[in-house]
Amino acid sequence: MPWSKPSFVVLTAALAVSTVASLLLGVGAEPTAPAAGASAPADAPDKATQLLRASMLAPQSVSYVGQLETVRFSSSRAEATIVRVEHRAPDRTRKWYVAPESLYGDYTITRGITTYEFDTRHSRVVTSRNPSVENQVAAIGALGLITQNYRALLGSEETIAGRKTQSVSLINKYSGERAVRVWIDERTDLVLKKEQYSANGSVAAQLRFEELRYTASIPADVFSTTLPAGYKEIAGRDYATPTTDVGRVVKEAGFTPIIPKYLPEGFSRLSGDVATVSGVKTLHFLYSDGLRTLSLFEDALGAAADFGKLKPQTVQFEGHDAQYVEDGPTTLLTWEEHQLHFALVSDLALRDMVEIATSVVP
Repeated sequence: MPWSKPSFVVLTAALAVSTVASLLLGVGAEPTAPAAGASAPADAPDKATQLLRASMLAPQSVSYVGQLETVRFSSSRAEATIVRVEHRAPDRTRKWYVAPESLYGDYTITRGITTYEFDTRHSRVVTSRNPSVENQVAAIGALGLITQNYRALLGSEETIAGRKTQSVSLINKYSGERAVRVWIDERTDLVLKKEQYSANGSVAAQLRFEELRYTASIPADVFSTTLPAGYKEIAGRDYATPTTDVGRVVKEAGFTPIIPKYLPEGFSRLSGDVATVSGVKTLHFLYSDGLRTLSLFEDALGAAADFGKLKPQTVQFEGHDAQYVEDGPTTLLTWEEHQLHFALVSDLALRDMVEIATSVVP
């Protein structure tokens, strides 16, 4: 589940990735977590990993109704979103926006790989398809990448939305920094709270169920995608099916891409795909360390980045003036080089993204 409606779009694409980062809902005072070097009982890492795996599987079998609050933090502001969520396992979800006021009454319905965004102010429905979400269980393979690059440590217990939970922190093995902490329902294994952290240790985004009721008695009409009277349907993005066949993807793109020579420790390329955005073929490479993700978009005709309501700032490297915006833990960095247009989207720190971008420049 995403943190909230995206505040900006890169080439009309948000990070649509079936990694553990996206599958763990992850949602107040922050209890003290184990330090990176702290010792733990011998069975703690195994139990923590088992909990993570169970939490990834939970949405496939657990149905519920609840209210979910998300807060994203930046250097200058905090942005909150509140949604009513109705989920019927394994693959039906409706989210109705309560706040902010600009989104009040809008709702989204996800059925399998298809998402319908109902824009009540403009009487339209935007339909998108993403094969990556067809089977979340398939993403369990990413757990191996996570355990390769992160240590899972059990933390304290906490009662959330009236449910007893066990917290698990994921500590980066290379930097010793805590990246994510999740609180998992001890009865159902559903993640009821998540906090994602910046490189300096501060909370970049947090998500939490304020109300929750487990039930499978959700009427089918709740997930109806029939267009209301007067609404028009608009085609959104049909995400290409990712592939590990990079050669085929490059051939389909129709231009020679430039690949980063540097990646942070633990990162590897997972897949690639090509999509046509506003008539422009756009090449997308996805990199991950199992938890954090990095998307590199390239095109040869100048598909512009849409920063939404965020005001871009400028950063220089190798004689280039690049633009970037930050939205909670997510950063978008764009620049041009050798008649190619590049965009990086990641939850990495800006300094890491600049280093990656520098390695892309020929």
